[in-house]
Amino acid sequence: MDQILLCSNHIPLTTSINNSFIQKYMLDANGSYVKVYLYLSMCIQSGRKNLSISSLADMMDNTEKDILRALRYWEKKDLMVLQKDTANSAITGIEIVNPDILETEQPQAKAETAADVPEIPPKTAGADDKGPIPASPAVSRKDSPKITVTEEQILRLSKDENFSWACLIIESYLERPLKTAEVQLLTYLFDTLGFSKELLLYLYEYCCSLGKTSINYVQAVAFAWSEQNISTPEQAKEHSSIYSTAHTAIAKALALGRPLAKIECTYVERWQNQWHMDLAVIIEACNRTMLAIQKADFKYIEGILGKWQKENVHTLQDVQACDDAHKQKKAQKQPPASDKAVSAKRTQFQAFQQRDTSKEEIDELEKMLLTR
Repeated sequence: MDQILLCSNHIPLTTSINNSFIQKYMLDANGSYVKVYLYLSMCIQSGRKNLSISSLADMMDNTEKDILRALRYWEKKDLMVLQKDTANSAITGIEIVNPDILETEQPQAKAETAADVPEIPPKTAGADDKGPIPASPAVSRKDSPKITVTEEQILRLSKDENFSWACLIIESYLERPLKTAEVQLLTYLFDTLGFSKELLLYLYEYCCSLGKTSINYVQAVAFAWSEQNISTPEQAKEHSSIYSTAHTAIAKALALGRPLAKIECTYVERWQNQWHMDLAVIIEACNRTMLAIQKADFKYIEGILGKWQKENVHTLQDVQACDDAHKQKKAQKQPPASDKAVSAKRTQFQAFQQRDTSKEEIDELEKMLLTR
């Protein structure tokens, strides 16, 4: 396999392992994964420049797949950044991240799992592209475009004053240096998707205001804005809260524990924009659904709201008036209690099955009794 370039800006005489790695990560890791981490730490800190996956596998008496599995494990733990060739996805570089830096980010990173990435309903068919543009993320990871950054882009943007200035300001927002993967994302957004430096800054300003700065979250927000044709901070600011409040409230009412899916957002968009239902009315329909069937069913909620929409119900006051009218109609249809009792007795008597006996059968019974 191709050689891997190991990068470091310091070459100590001994291999230094952070105590936080031992306390927080090593104890839960597979022993072979720990061996890979320790050996790579030594190689990087000793200034060794070239290393291959195959040589690591031979040295540790493992398969290349075992080595790759270990590298991906530490990458998921955010302790390593794997640089890959955009052409064949082969690993071309490894960067070991200081675990002490992760300590300040760890609580936030745990909260920002895949379920924490919110979504936006797709545009309504025929809607004007210049209409309201949601600013919350709408792109799932499966649908996200693949980030590809070339060496030429990185070299060219390293000399671009606007891009360098934006990266410097973003580092001040994050209160730490940018990771390699974050630089690649910013390069892709700036040079490929055409994000301006102002939009890049507002992107991180927006994510920082939510307390969610993981690369997965930032990427989801950025791709959503691109999909929705947001090109200026003003557009993002104007529409950033259009859906977030409603979606969060509905997800809580239904105990979803996740953001709304795209199809669910389509339902919400119809209830709010076409039926003009107040959010409080939608939440009330969600509550009644949970009490009735004990699960989140958007078709069931749609049924409730559809009936209310036909009866011109749009507010909680309308809901109360509708309930009162329904109770009154039901009471008028029910007979008084005394009539109920009589009706019940008649029903019981009439339900008794009478015998249909002919005259001949009666005469025959009389003869039998007389001959005893």
